[in-house]
Amino acid sequence: MATEPLPPVGSAERQERQRIGEALLFDDGKVTTTPQAKTVAIEALAARMRSSTPELVLASMGLTVGNDMASRLGDSRYVLLAHNERYPSLGADVLHVDELRSAQHREQAHRAIRMDTERADQVVRMISTSELMGAWSYGSNNNIRVLALQEVTRDEFGLQDAMDWHMDPTTRSKVDLELDYNRDALRDFLRTQYQMTQETLAARGITEVYSYRALSWEEGAPRPDWVDENNIGSVIEARQRPLASWSADRQVVADWLEERRGHGVILAARHSTQDIFSVPTTGMGYLGQKEWVTLPGDHTATVDGVISHLGVGDREQSAAAGIRLGGPALDGITAGTTTQRQAAALSWQLSPLVLPQTGPDALDQRIARILDGAEEGPSWWPRDDSGYAIARRDIEFLQISPQQVRWMMTGESPLGLTPELYREFGSEMLEALERDGVDASQVDIRLKGTGAEFYSGLHKTLPTEAELAGNPEALQRMQDWFGDDQNRPLRRPYDSMYRLGLAPEPSDFDLDINSSAAVRAARSHWRENHNDRYPGDFMGGHGYLDNQAVRGSLPNLSDWSKRWEDKLGRPLSLGVFESSGPFDATVLGRELSSHFKDTDWVIHHPQTPMAWNTPQSRMVEPAITSTPTTGPQTGASAVPALGEASERPDHLRRGTTGAARGRAGGRG
Repeated sequence: MATEPLPPVGSAERQERQRIGEALLFDDGKVTTTPQAKTVAIEALAARMRSSTPELVLASMGLTVGNDMASRLGDSRYVLLAHNERYPSLGADVLHVDELRSAQHREQAHRAIRMDTERADQVVRMISTSELMGAWSYGSNNNIRVLALQEVTRDEFGLQDAMDWHMDPTTRSKVDLELDYNRDALRDFLRTQYQMTQETLAARGITEVYSYRALSWEEGAPRPDWVDENNIGSVIEARQRPLASWSADRQVVADWLEERRGHGVILAARHSTQDIFSVPTTGMGYLGQKEWVTLPGDHTATVDGVISHLGVGDREQSAAAGIRLGGPALDGITAGTTTQRQAAALSWQLSPLVLPQTGPDALDQRIARILDGAEEGPSWWPRDDSGYAIARRDIEFLQISPQQVRWMMTGESPLGLTPELYREFGSEMLEALERDGVDASQVDIRLKGTGAEFYSGLHKTLPTEAELAGNPEALQRMQDWFGDDQNRPLRRPYDSMYRLGLAPEPSDFDLDINSSAAVRAARSHWRENHNDRYPGDFMGGHGYLDNQAVRGSLPNLSDWSKRWEDKLGRPLSLGVFESSGPFDATVLGRELSSHFKDTDWVIHHPQTPMAWNTPQSRMVEPAITSTPTTGPQTGASAVPALGEASERPDHLRRGTTGAARGRAGGRG
C-alpha cells in the first residue's frame, strides 16, 4: 500500500486500473465463470504442491474428504467415482469394485477411476485442494481451518503486526490442534499459491493495483474513530488480518454494503504486487466479486465512502456470514462479551462393578506375585514407553481390582467392564447400529485408549509434583499414591487424572466405529440438514464424524451411548470413521498414530464377529493359561485391517522431508 490517496472516484486513472485488474482476474477473457477459475487454480495447485497426497488428505478432511481417499490409494480393489464428471474436484465416492455392480452405481461404472492409477492420485489431490480452498470461500475468519490458515500466513510471511483475533478457549484449542496436525501442508498450500500469483503478476508487468474493501458494523457495535464522513478522502491506518479479500471493482463493495444493516465504510488502497497473495485462477478469491486476496502491506487505506444506518437489503445474509468464532482484536476497543448461562458440569459417579467371588487359580496367583514385586513382570505385562510396569500400589490408588487386570490381559473384558457387561455392551451396540441401517458386515469396532492399554499414548504425560505445586489437593493425592518413590509412570494410567482430582470425569471408553456405510449415510443427512455449516466441520478435520453428525444420522447409536454412560457412570467417546479407520500418520514419518494395528482391542470385525465370544489373549507365554468365561483362549490378536491397501506403485509414493509432529490418538 502507499500513503497517498487514490485519484477521485470515477476518474480516468481509476477506470484504467479497474480494466487492468479485471484483465488479470479474467485472464483477458479466457476465464468467464467462477467454476472455470476454480478449476484452473485447483488443477495447478494440486499438481505443484510438494506435500504428499496422504498429507493433503489429512489436512482437508471434511464433507467430501475422508481417510478412504488416502488409505485406498494404490489398491486395485477400489475405485473413485466423481460426483461431477466435468468438475471432479467437487468430490468423489471411494467404492469397492463390487459396488459398481449395484443398481445405484451400475450406470456410472464406466466413469470409475481405479485407485491404483496415477489419475486417481491426481483427482484425490484436486479434491483435497478444493476442500482447503473451500475454507476461505466459507469465510475469512469463521471456521477452524481458515483461522489456522490465517496464523500460518502470519508466521510464514512474518506479519506479526497483522490484526490478531480473539478466540474462546475451545476455539483456540481446536485451532492449535489443526496446526499441530497440518501446519506443513497448510504452509505448502499457502506458499504455492503465492508463488503462482507472483509469477502471473510478473508476466503481466503489473506493479500496483487499486483495491476496494467494505467494512460494516451493526448498530451500537464499537468501530474505529476514522469511520466518519469528515474523513472521506483521508489516508488512515486500518490494520488488517494476515489475509483479506479486496475487490478490483468499487461498485461490487458498494452493492455489498447496501445489503447490510448499521454503519459501513468503503476503503480503497494501492496494493503493490508483493502484497497480492492470490487471484481466482491461482488460488483463493471469488471471481464473482472480482476478488483477490492480499497481505496487509503497511495497513494504510483511503476512506472512500461512509454510509450510516443502512437499511435491510432485498437479499438475505448468508448462513456463513452469521457464524462467529471470536472477533478482531482492535486497538483501544474492548471486544463485547455476551453473557451466556453456563450449564452445570456433569457429575460423573462410577458405578461399582460386581466381581465374581471365586478361588484364585494359577494365573490369579501369578498376577498377585507380579503386582507385589515378588516376580518380574513378563513381556506381556502392561508397561508404558518408559518401561514402568503397573504394581499393587497403582491399582489400589486407581481402585482397579486384580481381577480386572486379569480380564484385560486374557481379553475377556476391557477395564471398566466385567465379561458379562462386555457381552451386553457389545451386543446392544451392534443392535443399535443395525437399527440405524448399518449392518454388522459393514462395520469394524475397536476400543482405544487406557481401557484397552492401561496407559495413555505418547501425547499424554502424568503430571509431576512440580507441575502440581499450585494444587495442594492433587499434590497430596499424588504423594498418597507414590510417597517419596520417584519410580513413577511417564504416561497416564487408567482413571489417574480422575483419581488425582485433575479431571472431572473418569477415563472414557474411546470407541472407533469404522464404517464407510455409516459415514455415507451421515454425509447425506448433513447435506439435507446442515447446509448452513462449514463442510469441514463434518469430520472435525481429523477423519471422524462431528458429534452433531453422529446424533443426526445414527440416533440409535447415540441413545445407546447415553444409556451406557448412565449405566457405568463413565463417558463414551464415539469416533465414527470410514472403513479404513483412523489416518495412518506413520506414512508421514510420525511416531504417534491411531491407525489399525494388530494389537488393537477388536470388539467386532466382519471376519471375527462379536469378538467378545472369542477373547484374544494378550499374554504370549504359552506356559501361562487361563480358562476364559466366554470362550476358548487363543493367541495374540491378528485381526487384519479392513481393506488393507496393497503396496503402492512408485508413481504414488510422494515422500516427505523433515520431522513432522505426531498426531494424538483418540478424540483430541
